[in-house]
Amino acid sequence: MLNSDDWKAKVVDSMQTTCPVCQSPNVTMGACAIGSMTVHQEYVCESCNFEFTALFALAGFYKGQPSQ
Repeated sequence: MLNSDDWKAKVVDSMQTTCPVCQSPNVTMGACAIGSMTVHQEYVCESCNFEFTALFALAGFYKGQPSQ
């Protein structure tokens, strides 16, 4: 299993969420908890059934709304 820092580096580098245990990209998002400074996103790996939560933190701001 990748540790948290190694998993984060891999996800950021590949721009794809993968399982920290088997590195499969076959993960399903579950519940999402939004706080004032963090977002907790639950995942389940469909390959090995590992359950994990990704933690997202405030990175900054930008003017206006996101463009699509």
